Amino acid sequence: MHTARLQENIGKILHGRYTLVAAIGQGASGDVYLAQDLSLGRKVAIKLLHSSLAGDTFFLKRFQSEAKSAASLNHPNIMRVFDWGKSDNAPYLVLEYLAGGSLREYLNTGKLLSESQAASLMLQVAQGLAYAHGRGYVHRDIKPANLLFDDEARIRIADFGLARALSEAAWTEPVGTLMGTARYASPEQALARESDRSSDVYSLGLVIHEALLGFLPFSGDTTVSLLMARIHGDVNVPGGAGVLKPVLDACLKLSSDERVSSTDLVSQLEALVRVLDPPVPLAVLGPSHFAANENGDLTEVTNISDIADDVSSIGTEYPGNGLDAKTESIALVPVLPDLLSGQNPIVTHDDARYQEARRHRAGKVGKRSRRRWIAAVIVVILAAVLAGLSFTGVPTGIYSSLFSAKVPLIVGDTLTKAEGAIKSAHLNVGTVSSAYSPSVKAGLVSSQFPATGTSLSRGKSVNMVISKGPAPVEIPSVIGLAESDAESKLTLVGLVPTVEQSYSETVPAGEVIAVSPSSGLQAVGTKIGLTVSKGPAPRQVPNLVGESGANATTQLKALVLVPSESQAYSNTVPAGVVISQTQVAGSMVPRGSTVSFTVSKGPQMVVVPNVLGDALQQAESTLNQAGLTVGNVYTYFGSSTVVATNPKPGSSVRIGSSVEIVTG
Repeated sequence: MHTARLQENIGKILHGRYTLVAAIGQGASGDVYLAQDLSLGRKVAIKLLHSSLAGDTFFLKRFQSEAKSAASLNHPNIMRVFDWGKSDNAPYLVLEYLAGGSLREYLNTGKLLSESQAASLMLQVAQGLAYAHGRGYVHRDIKPANLLFDDEARIRIADFGLARALSEAAWTEPVGTLMGTARYASPEQALARESDRSSDVYSLGLVIHEALLGFLPFSGDTTVSLLMARIHGDVNVPGGAGVLKPVLDACLKLSSDERVSSTDLVSQLEALVRVLDPPVPLAVLGPSHFAANENGDLTEVTNISDIADDVSSIGTEYPGNGLDAKTESIALVPVLPDLLSGQNPIVTHDDARYQEARRHRAGKVGKRSRRRWIAAVIVVILAAVLAGLSFTGVPTGIYSSLFSAKVPLIVGDTLTKAEGAIKSAHLNVGTVSSAYSPSVKAGLVSSQFPATGTSLSRGKSVNMVISKGPAPVEIPSVIGLAESDAESKLTLVGLVPTVEQSYSETVPAGEVIAVSPSSGLQAVGTKIGLTVSKGPAPRQVPNLVGESGANATTQLKALVLVPSESQAYSNTVPAGVVISQTQVAGSMVPRGSTVSFTVSKGPQMVVVPNVLGDALQQAESTLNQAGLTVGNVYTYFGSSTVVATNPKPGSSVRIGSSVEIVTG
C-alpha cells in the first residue's frame, strides 16, 4: 500500500457524513476504506478514486452518470451503490459493506470449488448479470476480485458501471488500451472492440474455469501473449470440469454471437443445480483492516471493534489478496491491434504499488514462501542430477520412467478399483466428486482428469467423477392424452408406465384420467401408474312393469338412458300403467341406450250396432264385425227377425262383449 496516502485519509469526514475508519485495500482506480455513515449510523465502504481523475471533466460527467445508473440496480447478487461525490478533488463511491472477502482472496488460499459450489456461485453471478443485462447494463470487468462475499457466503458483483467510466477517461490514452483485467478479458476486449453482454459471460466462464480447475485456459509470459492466445479459437474446456463442461463450453466461444446469453445461462445453471448435491458452504475470508496506530503508522487490526463501534469487515480489492499487478490489476493494458500493426506495445503499471503489494503478501505468507523456496531448491537439484545423467549417456526414456507416469484408464471402474489403479501408477487420488450420468452405471467412474495416457510427474493427482446414474427426470404431463401417447411420453424420458382402467363419466374411453405419482422428479426406471378411462359405467335396466308411464320415464333419464314409450289397450292393466318392456329388468346396457316400454290405454270400447229388423243370421254377422259376440237368442212366434238387443243399439261396451238378441 502507499502508506502515506492511506494514512493521511484515515479519520477524514467526506461530505460531512462519512468518516474513513480503516484502510481496506487498493485497486487500479483508487483506495478502499471502511467508513461510518454518521447520518444513518451504519457501516459502509468508500472507494476513493485517484485524484488525477478529478481534472477530467468528461470522466466526472461519465462517473456521475454511471454511479447514478449503478445505484438503480437492486438485485441480491449486485453490490449496492448508496451514494457518490467528490472530496478534495477526489471522486468517491459509497458502497454496500460486505464481510466475506473476495473470490480472489479465497482462491489465493489454494482452495478450489467443487462442482456443486462452482455451479451455485456461477448461478448467483449469472442471475446478477441477467438482471443488469436486461436493463441495458454491461459490467466489462468481471474477475475474482470483483466478486465479493457477504458474511453468509452469498456472492455480489462489485464495480458495476465504474469500468466504463474509467475506460472513457482521458488518463486511459493512448487509444488502443484496455481497461480492466487482461487475464479475464474477452476476445473482443483484447481486440479493443466494443464490449457487450456476451463479454461479461465470457469473463465469468474464465473465472469459474479457474475456480473449478485451478488454472486459466490460456497462458503467456506477457500480457500481450496472454491476449494473443485468446483470439484464435474457442476454449477447449477439459473433462475435469465435470458436469460444468457443457456450460463453460457455451460461455467460452470465440464468437460473441455463439455464446450463451446470461438469461439462458441462468436457466441451464438452475436445471444443473437442481440435480447436483447441495454445495458445502464456503468458508469465506474476511479482509484485513489497517488503521493508524499511536505513532501514526498503519498497522493491521484483526479486531474491528478496536477501531470503530459496530463496524465489521468488507470484501473488496484487498492488499493481501495476492493480486499480481502484472497480470491482474493492470489499469492500462495494450491490446492486440497495436501488436498486429507492428507497433511496440508498452505494458504500464504502478511499480511502487506492485512492490508494496508483494512485500505485504510476503509478510502474510512468509512460511509458505520459505516452503516454496525449499521446493524450488529441490527442483534445481533434481534438474542438475538429470542433466548429469544425460551427460553420462543415460537414455532420456529412463528419466521418464523414473520421474513420470501415465494416467491409467479408470472410467467404468469402481472407486476402489480406480484408486488402486491410480496408486499403482505412482499417482495420487485427487478430487472425487459425483454427478449424474446417462450412460455410466451408478457407482462407477464416469469421467477423469487428466485424460487416459497423459504423462504426469509422479505424485501428481488424478481427479475423477463417480456416476450417480441417470439424473432424475420430471414426470411429464400426460393427463388427457390417449393411452398410447401417454406411454410413449413416459418411456421417452426413461420412466416405465403401468396401466389400469377405470370407468369415468367425464373422460372419454382410452384417455388418461390420473397419474401416480402425479409430478416431481423420479429416478429413471421408476414405474408410473396410469389410470385410463373405460368410458361411462354400464347401467342396470330397472323393472318398469306396473309403474306409471311417467315414473318409468323419470327412472330411465336418471340413469342417463333414453326412454321409448308406446301404448296399447289392455283389458287387465289400468290405463297409464306399464304393461311390458323390451329390455329385461336387471340386464346391463351402455349409458345412453334406448329402453322401450308399453303403457296401457285401458280396455278398447265399441258401439253396439243397430241390427233391429235384420234377419238373425245377418245381425250376428254385423255384431261379429263390430268386435262383439252374440249371446242368448230369444225367439217369439217362430220369427227370425230381430226385434230387440241387449245392450241396446248405440250403447258403448268393451270390445268382445256379448249382445243378446230377441226375434219375433
